[in-house]
Amino acid sequence: MTIERMTVGNWGNVKAFFDLKTEDGFLITGMKIVEGVNGKFVGFPSKAGEDGKYSEIVRAERDVRDAVTKLGVDHYNAQT
Repeated sequence: MTIERMTVGNWGNVKAFFDLKTEDGFLITGMKIVEGVNGKFVGFPSKAGEDGKYSEIVRAERDVRDAVTKLGVDHYNAQT
């Protein structure tokens, strides 16, 4: 997996947006670096439902989520 593009800014708890390219050639857009209570983590793309609640539109197993978080946060830290 690689980070294709990262836009760093300050949108409340969201610190950056990025796109993730998988080894199979899929490009996942709308990933985000979020500052949480326990530090930074990666938020997967989500959309608002009719009830106003957000749900993820891309899901991953824990080991993949952990690898994406490490990759994303490391890339963010290198840019800031």
